[in-house]
Amino acid sequence: MDRRTGAGAVLAVAALAGALVLAGSAPLEGGVQATGTITGVVTMNNPPAPSTVVVNADQAVCGDTAPYQEVLADTAGHVANAVVTVAGVAWPASVPPPTINNIDCLFVPHVQIAPTRSQLEITSEDNTLHSTHSYDDRNRTDFNIAMPFAGMNVTRPLRRPGVVRIECDSHGWMRAWIVVSNDLGAVSGLDGSFTIDGVPAGTHELSIWHERLGGQPQTVTVTAGATTEVAFTLAQP
Repeated sequence: MDRRTGAGAVLAVAALAGALVLAGSAPLEGGVQATGTITGVVTMNNPPAPSTVVVNADQAVCGDTAPYQEVLADTAGHVANAVVTVAGVAWPASVPPPTINNIDCLFVPHVQIAPTRSQLEITSEDNTLHSTHSYDDRNRTDFNIAMPFAGMNVTRPLRRPGVVRIECDSHGWMRAWIVVSNDLGAVSGLDGSFTIDGVPAGTHELSIWHERLGGQPQTVTVTAGATTEVAFTLAQP
């Protein structure tokens, strides 16, 4: 056998073997990768009581106090605004663009997750001067957009993965977070629950992020067409 022919045969066999391994870890149904759903709940012990922060600017628009948002949990300890991601699982081809709004001198939403290279849509409903000042995970300014009146709309790219902090230079209590990720994920709601659809069948590692609380990663096995339930308990780091 010619050396070149022999090398080509070895590569072909190796490629076939690799394809079979991948097919075994994520079976295909009708040529489409089989997927399942991950659902879960995020909790904490000894949740704090709801509280407020003092507003020291533009009280006519913003009011005298604003809700404290860094740890938002109900009396049963269900934690909102925790971000759960599935390592190595890409986002679907079509995802609605992330948005952030200035409403009653708060950023809405307070926490979200978005795919890398998304186009962030920024707007305001407040008739006062806000800024949408973005800091990356190196504490470097990415963009700083002045929003002087209600109804203004601006778009900016989220270029690299990492945790983005959003602040308003005019109102020190205003803060939001965007987890920019190549990995598919979801944010827990007010009841602490989250759902991640379209996860390929197989074993995956889940990671969790919260702006103040810490949690441990978990390994889960997803079955095609089924729902896998998980639970995270967060604590002060």
